[in-house]
Amino acid sequence: MRTIGLSLLAVSGSIIAAPIALPASIVTIAGYVAVAGGVLSAVSQVTVDDQAKKESQKEVEIH
Repeated sequence: MRTIGLSLLAVSGSIIAAPIALPASIVTIAGYVAVAGGVLSAVSQVTVDDQAKKESQKEVEIH
């Protein structure tokens, strides 16, 4: 999921920074996609860290 979010950020960033004139609607949509990609990446990273923490706590409890 994090990779998908980062990919969305990269593509939308390229569209926003394009050296050619693009319609305003395309740039606006790219902005929304950038926000969605950032949120997706952040949420994905939080869940990965939380799961790793829980697994390490289980290992400590077992030993």
